[in-house]
Formats: sequence, C-alpha cells, structure tokens
Amino acid sequence: MPHTPSTLFLTFSAAVIAGPALASNAGASEPNWLWLLALGGMIAGMVGAYAALANRQHARALLRQRDAAREEAQRFRKTVEGTNIVAWEFDPRTSLCTYVSPQAELLLGFPLIAWSQPAFWRENIHPEDRSFVIEFFRSQTEQGYDHELEYRMLHADGQTVFLRDMRTVHRRADGQIERVTSLLINLSAHKATEAALEDSEARFRSTFEQAAVGIAMCSLAGRYTRINHYFSEISGYSEADLLQADFRDVAHPEDAGLLDAKLAGLLASQQQVVSLEMRIRRRDQTAVWVAMTVSLVRGLSREPSQYMVVIEDISGRKQAEAVLRESEARMRTLVASLDEGIVMRDADANVVVSNDAAARIYGLSMQQMARYRLDSGLVRYVTADGAPRAPETLPPMRALQTGEVVSETVTFEHAEGGTRSIWTKSTPLRREGESTPYAVVSSIIDITDRLHAEAEMRLAASVFDNSVEAIVVADASRRILRANRAFSNVTGFEPQEVIGRSLPDVAGSRHETGFFEGVSRTVERDGFWQGEVWNTRKNGKAFPEWLSVSSVRGQDGEISHYVAVFADITERKASEARIKYLGHHDPLTGLPNRMLMQDRLLQAIARAHRERTMVGLLFLDLDRFKMVNDSLGHHAGDRLLQQVAERVRSCVRDSDTVCRQGGDEFIILLNPVQTADAPARVAEKILDALATPFEVDAHRIGTSFSIGISVYPNDGRDPETLMRNADTAMYHAKEGGRNTFRFFTEAMNANALDRLQLENALRQAIERKEMTLYYQPQVSLHDHQVVGAEALLRWQHPQRGFISPAKFIPIAEESGLIIPLGRWVLREACRQARAWEQKGLPPIMMAVNISALQFRRDNIVEMVRQVITETGHEPDRVELELTESLLMDNAEEVLATIHQLKSIGVRLSIDDFGTGYSSLSYLKRFAVDRLKIDQSFVRDVPGDSDDVAIVRAIIQLGEALKLDVIAEGAETIAQVEFLKREGCAEAQGYYWCPPVPPGVFESMLHRGTIKPEPDPMMMGEL
Repeated sequence: MPHTPSTLFLTFSAAVIAGPALASNAGASEPNWLWLLALGGMIAGMVGAYAALANRQHARALLRQRDAAREEAQRFRKTVEGTNIVAWEFDPRTSLCTYVSPQAELLLGFPLIAWSQPAFWRENIHPEDRSFVIEFFRSQTEQGYDHELEYRMLHADGQTVFLRDMRTVHRRADGQIERVTSLLINLSAHKATEAALEDSEARFRSTFEQAAVGIAMCSLAGRYTRINHYFSEISGYSEADLLQADFRDVAHPEDAGLLDAKLAGLLASQQQVVSLEMRIRRRDQTAVWVAMTVSLVRGLSREPSQYMVVIEDISGRKQAEAVLRESEARMRTLVASLDEGIVMRDADANVVVSNDAAARIYGLSMQQMARYRLDSGLVRYVTADGAPRAPETLPPMRALQTGEVVSETVTFEHAEGGTRSIWTKSTPLRREGESTPYAVVSSIIDITDRLHAEAEMRLAASVFDNSVEAIVVADASRRILRANRAFSNVTGFEPQEVIGRSLPDVAGSRHETGFFEGVSRTVERDGFWQGEVWNTRKNGKAFPEWLSVSSVRGQDGEISHYVAVFADITERKASEARIKYLGHHDPLTGLPNRMLMQDRLLQAIARAHRERTMVGLLFLDLDRFKMVNDSLGHHAGDRLLQQVAERVRSCVRDSDTVCRQGGDEFIILLNPVQTADAPARVAEKILDALATPFEVDAHRIGTSFSIGISVYPNDGRDPETLMRNADTAMYHAKEGGRNTFRFFTEAMNANALDRLQLENALRQAIERKEMTLYYQPQVSLHDHQVVGAEALLRWQHPQRGFISPAKFIPIAEESGLIIPLGRWVLREACRQARAWEQKGLPPIMMAVNISALQFRRDNIVEMVRQVITETGHEPDRVELELTESLLMDNAEEVLATIHQLKSIGVRLSIDDFGTGYSSLSYLKRFAVDRLKIDQSFVRDVPGDSDDVAIVRAIIQLGEALKLDVIAEGAETIAQVEFLKREGCAEAQGYYWCPPVPPGVFESMLHRGTIKPEPDPMMMGEL
C-alpha cells in the first residue's frame, strides 16, 4: 500500500521502540553500534521517502492552482467579451500584444491582427494627446502602479474616439514586471452628450439674449431672476433695477388686476401659456402697450418652478388701430355727409352701409334702411307703364349676378306718395383673386326734378335761340331738326343748311364716326356726355369747341331727341396753351420744369425699355448759391441762373433735356446713352463749361457745382426712383468736396433712407420724452468750485438706443427741427437750474448753445423772454453760446438782435472761439461776456507750441477786452496747470467729468467742489 506521511511516522516510531529489544535478543556479544547503524539507515530512508512524497503533493497543488487561474482567466475573458469594454494584454518590454478582446474591432475599426503590431497603440493615439499619454503610462508602469487615464485615439475612418484606459501591472515572484492588462471604455457618447448639453445651454443663452422680444424669467412669487437686453429696453428699467423688483411693479396700475387674474388662472388650470395685451409703466412713468405671453416652466418633478415672461412692444400697432378707427369714422362721416345716396349691400343683398341721403331719397328712416331688402316690398319699383318690377332686374342684383357695373334710371313709388325717378350706378366689389363679388355699392341720385326740367325744356324749346352757345336738336336717329342763331355765328352755316344732316357731321366734323358712336353709347347709358372736340367752319377753318350732348326721353323711357350744345373755345385754348407752356416751363430760364421733365423721363424710360438702351439722369446744384442772393441780391442770382442754364444747354444734345427743378437745382436727362459711364463724360463737360467765372452786373462770380448721376435701369426703373437716387448722389458729391460728380450706389440709398427714418423719429422725440439734458460742470481753476454748467442734448431712442448728437444735430439743422429742439433745451435747462436753486443749492451760470438757424428764424428775443418768464430763472444766470460764423453773417442784423437780448439781461459767449473768422471791431460792438476757447487748441497744450501761442493770445485778448475766458476740452493735469498759469479763470472737460444726468450734477452742487479724478459713485450713475 502506498505510504503517507502518517504511516511513515508510525513505522518510524515502532522501530525506535523495538530497537533495544532486538538488541537484547541478539545476545550480549554483539555490540550496540550495529544497532545504531541499522537504525540510522532506516531513518535516512524514511526521510527521503517523505521528501519525495511532499514534492509530488506540491506539484499537484501547483497544477491545481494553474488550472484554477486558467479557468478564472477564461471566465474573465468571457465576461469582458460579453460587454462593450475592450480588454487587451501586452508585454511592456516588447510592446507586443498578447491578447485583445473582439470588441477592439468595433472600438477603433481596425482588425484584431493590427493590435499585434508593436507600435499600433502608440501610432493611433490622437496627435495632440500622444506625448503626454505615452509618458504618463511609461512612468506609472515603471513604478508598478495600477493607473487609469482618459485620452483620445483615432478611429480607422479618421474620427476621434474618447477612451478611459484602466491598467493593471502584473509582477513575477522576483518583482519583475511580467505583463500589463488594460480595460478600454468608450466615452465618446458620454462626451457627445456633455457637448450637446453645453451647446444647448449656449444656444439658450444666445436665443435669450439676442431675441427680438423682451424675455424674463420670474419666480412663482413674481421676482425677476433673469432678464434679456430687449426686456430692459421695452420696460425702460436697467437689469439691476428689475432684479430688485416684482414684475407686477412694472405693470400699469390699471392693468395689474388683469395680470394677477391671468396668473391665478394659469396656476389653477392645466394651461401652460396665457397671453394678454396690457400696458407697462416705464421707468420714466410713460406707458407702453405690450403683447405679453406668460408660460409655466416645470422642473423634473413636473411641478411649476417659475414663469417665463415674453413681451413685445405693440405701441405702434395700437396707434395704427387708433388711426384705423379714426379713418373708418372719417369714412362714415364722409359718406353720411354726401348729398348723393350711398347703399352698400353684401352678396345676399342685405344692407351693410347706407347714408342719410339714401334714406331721404327713398323716404325711409335709418332703421328701415338697415333692414331694407330689394325683395322685402318696403320700396315698390315700377316700370314706365306703372307695372311692378321684379327685384332681380334691379341694378344692384344684376351687378351681383353679372359682376359688371350697371347704370340705369329706376322709378319707384315714394312713401309720401307719387313716383320718383333715380339714376343709380351699381358697382360690384371683389376681393383680390376672387371672381365672385362679395358686395355691391350703389350710388343714387334723385333725378325726378331733372326729368321734369327736361320736359319743360322741350316745351320751352322756342327760347333756345337766345342762347349765346350753339344749340342743335336732333331726333332719335341723330338727324338735325333745329339749330339756333348762335350756331350760325359759330360755324357760319345757316340753320336751314344743316337741317336733316347728321349731328356728328355738324357738331364734330373732324372726328371719325366711331368717336360719336362711343358718345352715343355714353349718352344712352348715362343720359349725357360732354367733352372737347374739333369742328370745321363753313370756310373750312378748324376750331376747337366744348360740346355737351344730352338725351331727351319720352314717356316710354326711350330716347326721343338729342340736344347738342357747344361753344367756340379757340381763345380759351390759346390761353390754356399759354398757361400750359408756363405750367411746363421755368419762367426765368425758359427750360422745361419738373412736370415736363417727369413726362419726358417717363417716355425715355419706355423707349429705353423697348430698345434695350439706357437713360442718364444728372442732378446739378450750385454750391453756396444763397451767398450770391444774400450778397448781390436776387436779381444777380436770377442772372446767374440764366447764364448757368445757357452753358448747361450748350453741353448736351438736342435729344437731351435740361430742366430747372427750382431754386439752384437743374436736372439733365440724357436720352439715350449707350454705356453706363457716358453720363460721366457729360458731367465733366458741364463742369468744365461752368468753371469759367460768370459776368453778372459788373461782378465776376465764380462758384462750384455738384452733380449726382443715376442711370436707367441700373439705378432704378421708374422716374421717382431715378430722380431720388440722382438727388442722393448729388448730396454725396457735395460731401465729397463739391465741384465734382458722383454716381449713385445702394449704400447712398441706404444712408438716405436711414437719414429719412432718423428725421421722422426726431420729429416725435420730444413728444415721446426721448430727449434729455446732460450737464457738464464748468469749474473755477482757482478752487475747483462748480460755477456753471453747459446743457448738452442727449437722445435715447427706444429701438436704436443712444444716438450721438453728432448724428442727429446736423439732421435737425437741415430739417428745421433744431428750432423746436432749441426751444425745449433752453426751457428745460432754465427750469432745472431754477429747481436746483429752490432746493437751496448755490446758483450757477447755465450755458445753452444757440443754433444759427434758430437765431435767425425763431424770433430768438421773444423766445428767450418767454422762457425766462415761464421758468422764473434769473436772466443774468443764463448764458447763450453763439458761434463766430453766426456773428459775422449779416453782422448788422445780428448786432440788433444781440442788443435786444442784452436788454433782457442774459449773458452771451462766443463758442469755439478761434475756429472761425472774427473782426475785433465787431467783437467789441457785440459786447459779448465770455470767450470759449475751442477744445482743438486745448487738446495739444502745453506740448504744441502753436496751440500754446493761440491759447495764450485768446486769454490775453479776453483780458484786454475785459471778457471772461473759459477753456473747453481740458483732460489732463498738464493742460489744467497750463491754463491756470496763463490766467484762464475757468474750464470744463473730462479732467473733472463728462456730461452727467441732472441727479449726478445735483450731487456735485451739494459738494461744491469737484475732484479731478472720476468719482466711482458718480460714474456708476452714468
């Protein structure tokens, strides 16, 4: 039997115990060492057997462990291969892959064999991550750490794959690294989800902030939590103000209850959105209509978490609705005031609209007219013999049935007795794209009295011979029956010579028969016709006449006679021709005027369209023509225009047209032109011809000209567009330096349109309270006390935002709007200064700029006196700033006005002194109080020697003339110190602060002095 360690131990024990006995039994003669030797051999044999047995058991244990490890590895691989995770194993010393799971092909798109290449993993790391990743794994592996890292690899199709790599380092018993196993997890979908979330949030932010409507997020309690820019613009509050407010605070008090009711209904019902139109109260207390949509935003729990409020400014629509209602009211008033009856019926012949005249004609009340149907029997229509007339034969019904205009004389029995006749014209109405009328409008004229008068006229025909106009009576066949004496005087024919002849041969012999056929149809339909025709006298001479032809109907309603009345209008035509010539030509130059030019331009465009040619249009304007009129008189100006017209006319062809549009503007029509640049050569020729000075009344006048050019069809396909674009190009020529020409471009048109829109908005800016005044302190250089303020106009447009004065002031000057703007500025500045004084603040000098246009046209003296009276402000604390050019233009008239202003008590200063041309003698006579050094001279002092000399000279001039001097545009300590050294008493500029709102300026007055550095509190209020 096999030996186990336990049996060997028992055997060994038995031998030890039995040894002495055996020795005693062997006899005393044998020595004990033999027994010991035998015992030692036995023990050695037993130990060897035990060692062999132990080694065999250890080997079996190792085999069992290896099998278990292989089984565990097999289970791990099967587990991994059942997921999307990629497992791979490699030897870090050789970089050879010893195993890779099948999912590797799906992960990177490469076959599994590719993973066995030593450099496969290294080469397919994303280039931007490669160096870092390799170094990270190398250091971690060398240190024997298990580690993981997220990085990018390249797919076989070039796409980027995001991975998480988790590595385990395996060592042998001697501590050497044997292999590395790795698990690769695809993070691309996770990364894409993160990117999508980031993109969604970015899109939401972009949509929220750039939306063309106001959007705000509010808590269920009504507090704003988030507001976009447009919401602030509409409401007039800043974002910071709104975040401190409840959105009910912005609601107009009269509409707040409506808003609360809507919100309560939204929370109580299953609705997700409510919409309403309401008013909100802006920060400036003005009301603006908005369309408001409030929706509930729900969280993950589906419970309401907040409101989303969307508002859109609908003030324009509300105004349009008001205008529409007003227009409808005017239309109804107009219809009601007509003497002619008007009845509008729908497609079912029900009355929709009628006026008092129609009710009066029919003898009905307005209540009866409202329910009056043609088949109701309320009005009984009859034929000529008194028989009832069917409703479907009446003009309104026929017009609805046929879709054509129907005119007819109709007889009906009046409510007050008897019959009356009306002439009615029924016109069907169609909607665009529809052929069936949806309504019919009938105009009604009571012609009963006229018919009676015609009957009387037939009875009184004998008196027609006394008429001064030629009268011819013809029968129903248009054969002449009678002619009066005036007929003989006009035509030279005796009455007996024309009796029996055809009426057209006598009344309008120079027209074809077809013309009179049309006249006859009109007379048969309407009862009369009148117009201008040509006739021939007995001597063969043609003459124009004004002809009226009327029909006379018998009791049966049929035409029984025609009456033709005409008069010789030769003299009238001659007068009309003279008037027409004057109506189409400029009386000063004899050139065609604008009306004739438009007609010729229209014909030229039609011809160019047919022949595929081009038409050129030039707008020419004399630069500074007003100076000629003002300096030499209007007679000299007229002579100059006549000479300009002669020279321009000599530069064009006979087929071209030169027109004087009015004032100093001329239009040249080039018809036709073969190339788009041909008008440029004509413009150059004209400028050359006009370059030579003009001799006018012993004066030699040289001037410049600006020309704008547009070309059909490139710059427009109708006269209005071409003329508008040429005019735009001319103004760009003026801006380009004058005495030149410019072609029209779309950019010019866009600028002109923007300028027009800005002008229209400017007209309403004061009414809408969009204008505000900012104040720039004027500071004493001695002690930095605030001694004055300059009022500066600012415009905050509700849609355009802040608009620079440099942009809208020139438009106000050109359009004349500077006059009402200037009045408002002076009144508001004086009101504000008076308000500060009433609060106990120290009095200051209030400086206000006066436009040259306002000074000349606005009765400036009376306006200033009225403002002083209304506001109660002291006149000696008002300073009007005038420009040098204003003072020197018409100096005597300006001097008289200034003396009147001084008599009121206001102070005067010369703004931007040094930039214009001033006469020292006039400067003394004007008796101004202060000179204001222009900032263009202050900007470069003390570094620029020329500016230093100019500023020093102005200060010394002020001292010599005993005038105050103030500098504007001071921005640096060096400039302020220089001005102070040179003796300048006061200054203003950004060194202290920019123009500020009234509230900020008031805080400066409280402090008295102003620090040179910007005040953070003040700047926050800006």
